[in-house]
Amino acid sequence: DLPALYVDSEGKATNPVLAPRLKLADLSGRALMIHAGGDNHSDHPAPLGGGGARMACGVIQ
Repeated sequence: DLPALYVDSEGKATNPVLAPRLKLADLSGRALMIHAGGDNHSDHPAPLGGGGARMACGVIQ
């Protein structure tokens, strides 16, 4: 999981992530899914982590 993604009133978001063991080349061909809400951070997660509806998805190239 990635940290929460905050979107401004214009629909723009940036999300710098510090992941020293992760290389950009490792992400090629992987999928990214963005949900409407946040994760419930529970040991007994709600469906989809409680994140709600899927808002966007794509494959990283």
